[in-house]
Amino acid sequence: MARFTVIPEVSAVTGINPIPTTRPVTERRPEQRLTRRQAWQHDGVTDVLPLTEFDDDPVDVITSAVDHSLLSLPPRGVLTLLGATTPTWAADHGFTTVAQIPTITMDFPVWVGQHRGVDVALLEVPLGAPAATIVADHVFRHGIRAAVAVGSCGGLVHFDEGEFVVPTRALRDEGTSFHYRPPSRWIELDEDMVHACTSAIDDAGFAHATASTWTTDAFFRETRSKIDARQQEGCTVVDMECSALAACARFRGARYGQILFTADTLASEVHDVRDWGRASHSTALRLALDAVTRAPLPS
Repeated sequence: MARFTVIPEVSAVTGINPIPTTRPVTERRPEQRLTRRQAWQHDGVTDVLPLTEFDDDPVDVITSAVDHSLLSLPPRGVLTLLGATTPTWAADHGFTTVAQIPTITMDFPVWVGQHRGVDVALLEVPLGAPAATIVADHVFRHGIRAAVAVGSCGGLVHFDEGEFVVPTRALRDEGTSFHYRPPSRWIELDEDMVHACTSAIDDAGFAHATASTWTTDAFFRETRSKIDARQQEGCTVVDMECSALAACARFRGARYGQILFTADTLASEVHDVRDWGRASHSTALRLALDAVTRAPLPS
């Protein structure tokens, strides 16, 4: 289970003043929680999908015992799915490691530095909605109020490798987002964050597309019939984190946008991995940093 390991004297190292990282929480009485559980089993129906049983209580059992005052991050952050590109970039640009988020499989460093004169947190998150959200939820509760995620996507229609795509909405074909938002088929992304991403790409002189993305957590279940159905709904790309991270951010009161770049393609009968978009990693990271520095913070 993920826990923060804080490197001492964060403020002394980074020069960042501590900022509020938690919001007041109204504790529900036991009878209120019982009423909600009874509502899930209204008229004795117990065979509904568990994912439809959304609980809006912000207090979970695990992190209620965590001291969220141990770490204060700047209000802007970039969440990457870029592998070795991110720690290399952080080292090359003078970012300082301020914390480690340990999980059962590996630790995820959090770096802090400046980009275009703005304090920014930077961290690599794991692949897939559940794991990525475990790490992201931590940093949303430790000060990040506006986040831009950056990673690859698969093309459901023809895209050349390495094209930039900014999602405007995500189809919620994963399980994690339903623990952060009531059930719905789509989640719309923050329009101001979409604008921050598209304007950063425009200003850097690159072309981009805006798109509806299909977020799935079953990489090996992207069947031809499902691909065809998603295309008919208007999805032009597929990813594995967007809808979950967007839902988590909204639940924690943060703003969220995402920059994708096309890697593999599923537009033809044969899956073509190409080079997984690796040539776009460094450029995509810089664009995400450019975007988050201009992102509006929640009021």
